[in-house]
Amino acid sequence: MTKALWTVAEVARALGLAGDYPETPIDLVTQDSRAVKPGSLFVALSGTPSGGFVSSFASSRDGWEFAANAEQAGAVAMIVPHRVDGISVPQLVVPDTLIDGLWALARAARARFHGPVIGLTGSAGKTSTKEFIATYPGASASPSSFNNFWGVPLTLCNADPSASVWVVEMGMNQQGEIARLTELSQPTVALVVNVQPVHLEKLGSLEAIRKEKVSIARGLPSDGILVLPVDLAAPEWPGRVLRFGAGADVHAMSKVPAGESWDVTADIAGRHLAFSLTPGAPHRLHNALAALASVAAAGLDPVLLARELGEVGIMTGRGVEQRIGEIVLIDDSFNGNPASMAAALDSLQARPVRGRRIAVIGDMLELGDEAPAYHADMVGHVTGIDGVYCVGPLMRHLFEKLPPEKRLGWHEDPATLDASQVAALLAPDDVVVIKGSKKIFWVNKFVQKLAAALQASN
Repeated sequence: MTKALWTVAEVARALGLAGDYPETPIDLVTQDSRAVKPGSLFVALSGTPSGGFVSSFASSRDGWEFAANAEQAGAVAMIVPHRVDGISVPQLVVPDTLIDGLWALARAARARFHGPVIGLTGSAGKTSTKEFIATYPGASASPSSFNNFWGVPLTLCNADPSASVWVVEMGMNQQGEIARLTELSQPTVALVVNVQPVHLEKLGSLEAIRKEKVSIARGLPSDGILVLPVDLAAPEWPGRVLRFGAGADVHAMSKVPAGESWDVTADIAGRHLAFSLTPGAPHRLHNALAALASVAAAGLDPVLLARELGEVGIMTGRGVEQRIGEIVLIDDSFNGNPASMAAALDSLQARPVRGRRIAVIGDMLELGDEAPAYHADMVGHVTGIDGVYCVGPLMRHLFEKLPPEKRLGWHEDPATLDASQVAALLAPDDVVVIKGSKKIFWVNKFVQKLAAALQASN
């Protein structure tokens, strides 16, 4: 992309602001003053989300408090709810910087793009699936996990208008959020990667979760396509459905291990093609098939995507491996729910090792009244694992069901977990995976602490 994303005048028109604004080019739209670089538009969001949205990471400070920092870093304009003293760049004043500012600009961005848009959601693996689709030549996709009430509009505002396809990831932490995000994004193809017991505490049942995820179809046009796993019902959508999985329109015909990789042959709606996955694992194959189905549904060439799949690695916190001395540490700490926890444990069990298979696993949050049962049921996924260390009050339910020979320990408070004590449990040639909800290990930077403890012990 060589042309600027916006000019200050174009942004003002998109927000419905009258007046004479400069044609200064804008190359980045951001709500984070720390991410501002020369040529940025800074959107000063309220620390407390507006528009009925909620956030577990809400701030006590408002974005406009950092307006001077943004200008110093190179912002050429900013969206604010009132004029900020001492700022010399154009200030675009709107009543609500989220809804009247960022969302309004996102609608303008979507309106000017006429290519295919793949919107996707799911209980687990949606970011990994998005990363697969994003390797399609010329694609423009959500960065990182920009999938919430500010991440989705930022994705749209920063998407390349000349891209071959836009890929927009959508998440949720309250009922009705997916419907609002998909109506903003207006996908031409909507993908539900899977439906699993995540956010049960807020939604109450697996059926409520299904309805929330399938509501992504509300943004589709009448000739749009909904892409679903083979076993997921979607009676709410009367239009065309493309399914993936065993026996479906898109399915794997064979998978052959090649070291830690898989060589896969797949049928993509009657078209046979081959690709590799590194590393290979059942959940990664599921995500790859979902990606291929979505690309085909968008009228793009799945062969062009298949050529890239083998180059897609693991994202930070989602299974990245590092060797520290003679121990392999797998960081899968970014998030955890019953589906992804089972996948992590099953992948560990399937891995050839010289030493032991060790799992350090923490609470899976937001599972409601069934949380104790979901944790206890993980005992069915540790048969081939040599030792398990449990972290968090809910993981006590699993710890008590473990065979005595697998019990490495239980610690109730993840914030006080001593990494050196966990490091002392490990031996040369062990492979250890760290998995739990974001607030258990990721927020507490436990993997970094464990890595440091292992390095110190070498």
